[in-house]
Amino acid sequence: MIDIKKQKRSTKSILLAGVILFIVLTYYVVAMVQRNHLVRENRSYSLLISPKTVKFGGEKISGEIFSGMETARSEKDPELINEIKKVIAQKEMPSEIFKNKPSENTNIALTLNNTFRLENIEDLKILRAAAPKDAQWNITNQTLEQLDEILTRFEPKRLTIRNAINRPDTHFYFIFEHDEELGEIVDISAADYLEDYLLLEEYAIARALRGGQIEEALNSLVYIFRIAQLASEVAVPAVRSSAALIRLRAVDVMQTVILDEKFNKRYLNGLYGMILEQLKSWTPDRTVWAADRASGMKTYHRILQYGVEAALTPEEIEDLEQRGLLVFITRKQKKRKNNKTNNDNNTENYETKETILLKDNFFKTHIADEVFYLQSMQKIIDVCNKPFYQRISILDEINNEILLKIDKGQEPIIGVLLLRDIVRLMRLYAQDRAGCEIAFLAMSLSLEKPTIPALIANPFSEEKYKINQTKDDENPNKKFILVSSQGNHLPFRVPDYRTKTKKIE
Repeated sequence: MIDIKKQKRSTKSILLAGVILFIVLTYYVVAMVQRNHLVRENRSYSLLISPKTVKFGGEKISGEIFSGMETARSEKDPELINEIKKVIAQKEMPSEIFKNKPSENTNIALTLNNTFRLENIEDLKILRAAAPKDAQWNITNQTLEQLDEILTRFEPKRLTIRNAINRPDTHFYFIFEHDEELGEIVDISAADYLEDYLLLEEYAIARALRGGQIEEALNSLVYIFRIAQLASEVAVPAVRSSAALIRLRAVDVMQTVILDEKFNKRYLNGLYGMILEQLKSWTPDRTVWAADRASGMKTYHRILQYGVEAALTPEEIEDLEQRGLLVFITRKQKKRKNNKTNNDNNTENYETKETILLKDNFFKTHIADEVFYLQSMQKIIDVCNKPFYQRISILDEINNEILLKIDKGQEPIIGVLLLRDIVRLMRLYAQDRAGCEIAFLAMSLSLEKPTIPALIANPFSEEKYKINQTKDDENPNKKFILVSSQGNHLPFRVPDYRTKTKKIE
């Protein structure tokens, strides 16, 4: 009996000790999280005023250069300072990349937002669903008749975008919004509406072809390629990707227009000039990835200054949450001044907020994470002057470094998020370029124009573009020049208008 009582007391003692230990650990974790949040809030407040000059790595540097990543001013780690100095030397800091804001009147991104943001989403869904999904583009008369009412309603919107494109000083640029709690935020949602404008012009082209109005169809093509060109100049990957997708689509649409029975050599001359302009004004890949690096640098320091929720997308946050890398806490804070209640003593003047923090102390782990990211981006930027297929070895090298760090428990968590889509996007940009180049090459051969060899380089492989002569199955006397590229979804063909048809080598 005595042994049983002792055993019960022993069990109770163990349970009590476990409860106490759990409470202590919980208190420690919560205290640490709250301390990190307090440090972040204090740091954010202290960074509101930008000094004229700061001492950075032993050198005096303009304080304005750190705009958008103010926390970098206080970095002490020599390796991170060295990597940031490289970016400063290249004049590609966020403050230099995200500048020169055009006036609202010349920013076509605002026009797109104002035109489509408040539009009936159901109508847009109908237009998207009815659009051709295959590369061999075609919109039937039946589809046009079914959509006639919606298209008529959307016609003023199409013309509004066209008017904006026609302005000689038009730009596609970021929309900057200032959030009282989270600072300056870049809104690039206008890129999502590029596809909607493309759809309106696609349907206009289908209508024009149905009525035998080739010039009207070509006019729509000019507007599509022009807005793609404007969007690609933004150089941020998300917008550049939207530009690539609509330009690839435009090449497919252009192929259908060229094969129309009413198409002739005069029209091909016009298209030749349009595509040549696209290639001559092509946004270099280096520009895109330098801007991406600037955006990545802002991400690191927005986390330090404002927190995870202010720097990452909901998808990225969900990814980190599923991997168990986040801590969620609730806190009370005063409502913003624009709320109805302004009395500090009123309990309704407070609201509950959820704060998201990385499980590891990011104030310590960000250094190695950011150093790896900046070193990786420098490698990527350095090979951007090479075609895509020659970059693969460097991209594989970076990926292997990530896997090695993960094995050692040193995963650069934010760096992995920022680097993971680069290969896919580089491939898309190469496909965009190849699509325009094969169209240009086919046209230049048919029109006996200079091919400008410097513009013609297959980005996918060392294998040259393939050039063939084909005949029309229905009209054997009609010949075509067909150009294809490895990695491109379809070859491009144009009528052979050469004065003396000869075999192409």
